[in-house]
Amino acid sequence: MCQCGEDTRAERSHMNAQIGDTSIFYRVVGDEAKYPLILLHGGPGLDHMEMFPWHDSLADVFYLVYVDLRGQGRSQRVDPATLSLELFARDVTDLARSIGLPRYALLGHSFGSFVTLTHAIEQGGASHYVISGGTASFSKTNAELEQNLATFEPVELREQVTASWAMESTVSTQEEAKKLMDMQWPLHFANAQSMEKAFRYTEEMRPGWQDEVIYTPEVLAYFAANEYAIEIEDRLSSIHRPALLITGQYDRTCTPRASREMHERIPNSDLAIISNAGHQTFMEQPELYFAALRAFFVRHQSQVT
Repeated sequence: MCQCGEDTRAERSHMNAQIGDTSIFYRVVGDEAKYPLILLHGGPGLDHMEMFPWHDSLADVFYLVYVDLRGQGRSQRVDPATLSLELFARDVTDLARSIGLPRYALLGHSFGSFVTLTHAIEQGGASHYVISGGTASFSKTNAELEQNLATFEPVELREQVTASWAMESTVSTQEEAKKLMDMQWPLHFANAQSMEKAFRYTEEMRPGWQDEVIYTPEVLAYFAANEYAIEIEDRLSSIHRPALLITGQYDRTCTPRASREMHERIPNSDLAIISNAGHQTFMEQPELYFAALRAFFVRHQSQVT
């Protein structure tokens, strides 16, 4: 049987957009007649595979655009010293314009949520913003992270995860980056059983998905060495688009405290704390996570046209 049609669809779903002096990779899923939802991965130094194919469950409502942030994943490599949250945010606006999306919603998870918050404040071009596992103050979040690392149980995993954090600023190869993430994953889930269940289910959805991740160690090392420059709490009141702050009950990195404080500062924002989940909410509790997303967009449906 001829596979030409399938090959063509696959090629069309994996594309690159020229944004200024660099090329940005993006993957589309779903019907382009539906409302666009741009998705930004965490990290830094990861790629869209963190989000894909989990968010495909939203393809019945949205045209999904998974993005590899500038200099990461399948996007063109750049000097990490040129990167900033402001530049990533401008890239979102330029990418949307480049691929013909006059209106779109924006969802960012973890580091991607930092970009999403920055976009909401400095660009403001998305109709809706979803801040998943995020923070507006790295100084506050870093203090919480250090405390959570110091008390993480069991002790063997505490030592393993702490060692992985220390490796971030010196990681230099794909192999080292993968090892680092394997060591660090336990911190990002509510517990070991939750992590095992999530990974097992992910493997069923997309066998070998971890082998498809393209790490960018130089980007991770740069940001780890120079800290994650996000201190924008005093600017959150300028966000006037519908915004959802969503995080896990047991998120040890970007804690529920961070989401609650952002919710208090962003006018008319929504807040969802996902029970029995850590940082990787959409992997641990997909039913609750995606139900909260859908409810948010239904409540603010007038902005989706």
